[in-house]
Amino acid sequence: MKKAIVAVPYLSGNGGTETVIKNFYDAITGDSQEQNLDWKLISFGGTRYSNWMKEWPKKVYKFSNKRIIQLICYVLIMPFLIRKILRKEQPAFFIATNPIIWTLAFKFKKRISPNTQIIAWYHYSFKMKKVKRKYLNCADKFWAISNGIRKELISMGIVDSKIYVVYNPVSFNNINLIPRSHSQNHFIYIGRIDYSGQKNVSELIEALNGLKGSWTCDLYGKVDEHTQEKLLKLANNNTCNNLRFRGFYKDVWSHIDRADALVLTSKFEGLPMVLIEATVRGVAVISSDCPTGTKDIVNKNNGWLYKMGNKKQLTQILSDLLSHKRNLPNSESVRRSARMFDYKNYRIRILESLRS
Repeated sequence: MKKAIVAVPYLSGNGGTETVIKNFYDAITGDSQEQNLDWKLISFGGTRYSNWMKEWPKKVYKFSNKRIIQLICYVLIMPFLIRKILRKEQPAFFIATNPIIWTLAFKFKKRISPNTQIIAWYHYSFKMKKVKRKYLNCADKFWAISNGIRKELISMGIVDSKIYVVYNPVSFNNINLIPRSHSQNHFIYIGRIDYSGQKNVSELIEALNGLKGSWTCDLYGKVDEHTQEKLLKLANNNTCNNLRFRGFYKDVWSHIDRADALVLTSKFEGLPMVLIEATVRGVAVISSDCPTGTKDIVNKNNGWLYKMGNKKQLTQILSDLLSHKRNLPNSESVRRSARMFDYKNYRIRILESLRS
């Protein structure tokens, strides 16, 4: 049986990457008849919350929660560990989510494990995170999580034949549809709450300021006191009365008993899992058309895209829903639109990329 290693740096345990890696193992091992790979997770640095890696066969090298000590360990210890792992395991595939990890593995494998294929599995925009070209030259294949990421890689000089668009997996098992308000006026936001950074929540507030009538917007996610204060100052009186900061929940969907549409105002993404998770639950989605990810998810069967930065267009979409000039797509239609991300279809894409 061939060996496949997934290697990750320190992860807190609460992010989208952790959710993807958890779902990855459930998806890829879900059909024993197709399984001829022995999977293992290697964590360089450990994690604060470990539930996401619970099911994985794994080896965890705990460094420290302190950033400076982590960096020292990455420089002094991690290269030795990667070399040791390649020599001992001789894996068919070494899949890494971090540019430095896959680069080190690529350089070491030439001497000690030449048959190992190094796969770069990056969960962010290569351009927005400014991954150096020297790291892109140190991978045999790339798993792109969206077509936008694929286009980025091609524009940065990677040949298309080395790129496989695999998307991200999401579970449909035991997931119920979330009820709607029947008035098309209950909106939600889920994610890290910043002001004008990646998530760009100030754009959502400004769009909400243009709404009239009765509506509600619940914001779920971690937010510091200063940012919340700035967002409330930006909001007009009507928005302040209809806006609710709900806080962070580990299993946020279990705390949402009603929602008509989820709104995402990001400046950039890789493949925003929150949009996929919403559609699986029948919640319509409204998102900025940021460079990567959202166009792979949002379509006429589940919601609307607006031009990034165009607050008036976002306001118009929300206003049209309130006035019923637009109708929300049927909950079942929204759910069906996410089938390309389910475990079965995801497993097919992954295994095909490995067979090739």
